[in-house]
Amino acid sequence: MKLKFVLTAASVLLLPITSYALPITINPVADGSLYTCAGCNTVSDGAYVLTSGYIQGAVKFSTASITGIVSKALLTLNPYGLPLWGSTVDVYGYGTTIGALDVTDANAGTLLGTLTLPANLSYGQDAYFDVTALFTSANSPYVAFNLRSTGTDVFSSMEYNYGHPSQLLVTTVPEPCSIALVAVGLLALRTRRSADSRTPA
Repeated sequence: MKLKFVLTAASVLLLPITSYALPITINPVADGSLYTCAGCNTVSDGAYVLTSGYIQGAVKFSTASITGIVSKALLTLNPYGLPLWGSTVDVYGYGTTIGALDVTDANAGTLLGTLTLPANLSYGQDAYFDVTALFTSANSPYVAFNLRSTGTDVFSSMEYNYGHPSQLLVTTVPEPCSIALVAVGLLALRTRRSADSRTPA
């Protein structure tokens, strides 16, 4: 009988961890553009997300709704103005304690890679970029993305969009200790039920 209980607990532990995946969609807490030219007013919040040479796009997300281990994270961008003159966008990522856009966001972040925008990307269509690597090191209340392009690209924002702004699509799995606790709980429950069934009335 004890062997049966052990096997039950083990089977919970051996379930593919991806079966616990919990995808969530996170909208930004702040977005806009950062003007890095000498003498410019750096922060432009409340408009669209614009990238063009010295103008950097910026998008920030709260991590409050993310629980467990991030197994996949995608940043989405969709056009607010066409055509998109820059076919590629360099994506820089970083963690921060500041939810609003400010001057420290200019030129910030570590290069995560280059997003090649799909040809003929149109209104209401998303381009996806894998930003999972950021979550291996980021442990902060907000994650932010600094977008840079040599061409001029106008992307949707919180205030101006054709359906939704840039978003963060995150898939998580529970912490290993959480899965172990579930197994221990099930084992204890089965043991107690078995003991109760053997107790004389």
